[in-house]
Amino acid sequence: MKYLKPIVLLLLVFLAGISVGVVGTRYEIRRSIRQAVRQPELVRLRIERDLTRELALDPTQQAKLDEILVNTQQQVATARQERQPRFRAILAETQKRISEILTPEQRQKFEKIQAEYGLFSPRGQGSIFPRLQKLRNRQEETP
Repeated sequence: MKYLKPIVLLLLVFLAGISVGVVGTRYEIRRSIRQAVRQPELVRLRIERDLTRELALDPTQQAKLDEILVNTQQQVATARQERQPRFRAILAETQKRISEILTPEQRQKFEKIQAEYGLFSPRGQGSIFPRLQKLRNRQEETP
């Protein structure tokens, strides 16, 4: 009986921590999505920063990647305004153009990133929010 109160208290603290974590994560994901919708250039900059770091791009490749992503962002904005389903073709072309500027080692890493995050996926399953995509993948794996 003397151990019951501390065990119950510990259990309540543990459950409170889980609850706060779930609520906080949901809030942060929603905030990130709203921010990306309001400021799509931040998404482009994040993708550019992450690919530059992960693939160790040289300055020439960085400049070409920036040009590709700016062009893609403009095409996506135009396609959204026109409400035409051209996104898959645009994203497939973007992936192809990025692959063309990479070395074979970088291309292999890029393909791994593609498989993990689904960026520029021509099947339309990709996400411009890699962390959100990772979370979705984890949720699908959990029974």
